[in-house]
This record gives sequence, structure tokens and C-alpha cells, in this order.
Amino acid sequence: MTEVYYPNSTDSADLWPQALDVGEHIHRAMVDAEFQAYIWWYIRRSYGPMREDGKISKRGATMAHFARFVRPGYVRVEATAKPASDVYVSAYRGGGSTVVVAVNKGAAAVSQQFTLSNSAGPSVSSWLTDASRNVVSQGTTAVSNGSFTVTLPARSMMTFVIR
Repeated sequence: MTEVYYPNSTDSADLWPQALDVGEHIHRAMVDAEFQAYIWWYIRRSYGPMREDGKISKRGATMAHFARFVRPGYVRVEATAKPASDVYVSAYRGGGSTVVVAVNKGAAAVSQQFTLSNSAGPSVSSWLTDASRNVVSQGTTAVSNGSFTVTLPARSMMTFVIR
């Protein structure tokens, strides 16, 4: 285990799109470095996932896409890690669910198709964090022939849960 302040410990945790860097950082830790866990040491700090007033920061909202939906016992499964320029994707399975986390760091929205193997339920629930929203439900998207297509808004993070 090592200590990292990403992107730093001097800026407010509510700066956007800088807080989106945390989402990419967690993605790279889990996918590129094959971490087993990502732990944020100081929870309640001006630069952390929880602000000094106890409310979730933008950095915390990006971290929640992993922490809220990828639960203990889940394992990372194969996914196309960078399906488009500035888009990062990871996937996890456990508890009868598949969770896909997508980060779009680009300045434009991206239409992204996801094809699932061995776990395609009839619909996918999704949540979004962007400049104005923190882990907000986006409802459900239908799955057809094991695939679904969504628009990833510019500079956003989305999580998809397939049960």
C-alpha cells in the first residue's frame, strides 16, 4: 500500500472536471495496475471524498461509482479498457450483478455500445456524475441481444448495473 493524493491535496475536491481525474486514476489503478482495492486514507478533508462539512465532494462522487456499486467480493472482468478516445471502461461481477464503470474525459458526448457476455439481463440501471450532478439515477436502458448503447455525456462518469 502506498499513499497518493490524486490529483493533489491542495485543490478543492469540488473542482470539476479535475475531480473526474480521480475516476480515471481509480480506473488505471484497477485495470492497468491490477489493484485489489483502492483506499482513500483521509475521508473528511477539503481535498477528499467528503468535505469538512460532511457532504460528499465531487471527488467523492467519482469514487462512489466504484465504492457504491462494486462491492466486496466482486471481481474485475475483461472489458475494453479504452473503447474510444478519452473513454475509460472497467467491469466487475459479483452478487449476481455485472457493474460497468465508464469515464468520459472528453469535451464531447460519446455514443458507446456495450456488449455483455454471460450476464445480459433485460435492462440496465445507470447513474451519472458530471459538473452539475452527483451519482444521479438515469433510469434504465433496454438490453437487446446482449448489448446496450448509451450516450456518455462530455466530462462525465457513468455506472451501469446489470442484474
